[in-house]
Amino acid sequence: MSDVSKSDSGFFHLTPNGWTRQDGEPFPADRIETWRYEMELPADDAKERVCLTRVWRRPRISLEQCDGLRRHFGPALRVGLERNVTLECVA
Repeated sequence: MSDVSKSDSGFFHLTPNGWTRQDGEPFPADRIETWRYEMELPADDAKERVCLTRVWRRPRISLEQCDGLRRHFGPALRVGLERNVTLECVA
């Protein structure tokens, strides 16, 4: 077991074909939403701490359309007992 914490960050993009992770620009041209992803694993025997923050939403796309796509494709990350996930929206 390691006492060294681990972290990861990047971006998930919701597209008409589902979720894709692309951390650098140019981001997918067909993206509907972009979510910043930050993960910290403080120790091997701890739960992942994940924060997903919506940082961009395509103009002229309604929140209902975005909600429908998220329901259709599910979450950007598999939810499970091994992680605590916080969702935030700034856009």
